[in-house]
Amino acid sequence: MVTGHGCDASRGKPGCGGIGARSSARDPGRGRAGALLVLGCAVCILLTSCASFRPEPINLRASARRFSARTLHNRRLTTYLAALGLPPGNSWGLRRLTYVAVFERPELKIARADYRAALGRLRIAEQIANPKVGISTGFNVSQPLPTPWSVGPILTFLIQNFLSKDALIGAARQNIVAARAAIDSVAWNERKRVYDALLALWVDRRTSMLYRQQAALDRTIARAVLERYRVGTASASALTTARLNAERAAFRQHQAQLAASLAKARLASVVGLPSAALRGVKIGFAVFRELRVPENLAADERIAVVERPAVRRALADYNAVQYRLKAAVYGVINGVKVSPTYGMSQDTYQYALGIHAHAPIFNQHAGQIAVARAERRLAAEQLQSVQESVFSQIQGAVIYWRRSDSVMAASRQALRSAERELAASRQAYRAGTIGDVRLLGARLLVLSARLDLLSAEREHFRAGGNLMAALHRKLWKERDES
Repeated sequence: MVTGHGCDASRGKPGCGGIGARSSARDPGRGRAGALLVLGCAVCILLTSCASFRPEPINLRASARRFSARTLHNRRLTTYLAALGLPPGNSWGLRRLTYVAVFERPELKIARADYRAALGRLRIAEQIANPKVGISTGFNVSQPLPTPWSVGPILTFLIQNFLSKDALIGAARQNIVAARAAIDSVAWNERKRVYDALLALWVDRRTSMLYRQQAALDRTIARAVLERYRVGTASASALTTARLNAERAAFRQHQAQLAASLAKARLASVVGLPSAALRGVKIGFAVFRELRVPENLAADERIAVVERPAVRRALADYNAVQYRLKAAVYGVINGVKVSPTYGMSQDTYQYALGIHAHAPIFNQHAGQIAVARAERRLAAEQLQSVQESVFSQIQGAVIYWRRSDSVMAASRQALRSAERELAASRQAYRAGTIGDVRLLGARLLVLSARLDLLSAEREHFRAGGNLMAALHRKLWKERDES
């Protein structure tokens, strides 16, 4: 330690030369320390400027215009379908429309964004903690010479608890598995939504056609009864009944036409398009020609209870919570902080090494561990609930399928009986034993049986769609999917 005694180097007094010599000897070291500080600050600034923020504002009017302008002939959509092996065609069936929904609708994009976020959280878990940098300064009033100031850089490293860190990394990886399973689940939901909308349009169009035929027959019957009424062979009540039936048939026809129009708009909404985008587009219904049931439903059920995306997601959530419990148990001490320091004070270079860690005196993560254990139990119960729900869904779908199949078989038998009755009525009409009203009535019975069969087919194909969604298996041939 050097203590000044009023020396003044400018006056050239004795003793000042010693101090001046030591000052000149100190200047290079002080310059090096300052250069190191400046260099360290510059490196920190450069590293923090590697990432940049670019605002991406959303214009709601522009996004609304883009939605209203969507069509099936979009160049990007055409390229996307061609890459999937679906070149442009004349008919748009289940497979094409499903991929349109995947391309246009936001649900799958949201699931994919969640998957990318899970990947980002894994990177966060894998990151090594950055060191902390700073500057230590001091002012010693009892040592005014050569300078009362002391300065030096501070650098602190965290040696992390790798047991806890590995557990957090494992939890992040399980979250990625869950996000990937969520994408699979959303994709199947999109397929089911398109299937249901396509089925509704197919049924409503056929219903409209049958009601149009029925309305035409009822009008013909009303005209025939009117002629009989004029010649006195039919009563006024019969004429009134015939006219009421014709009016009701016309009303049902208009209702069916409205339902078909709404079903087409619904299909457009399901695939993510405005209703005008399907105007003039040929919709394919080949998927409803025939459904093939898996040969071994019991085996498919056992696979689905384990492999359904919802089950895999619930299992991944459970595994992630289990990793978080492990991190809570091993994370009582987050890690060890090492702080090497360097400084200059009173013409002397000073070095120090600080080591410190959290002392688990007042708590040992008992609260965090209790919460993590409760969350693991909750995740286990949720996994079991999902499995039971999948099992119940499959059981209900199988029962619905078999019941609808038997109902459709009975409807087909009733239609064949009505057609035989119509054939007999035609022979009797040609023989002159019955009149035209009886013949038209037999034709109405056939139309009524066809309407009943169509209703049974709707339930049959709806049950097939439910079974498809429950098993996550397609129930039709590839060539029927276009």
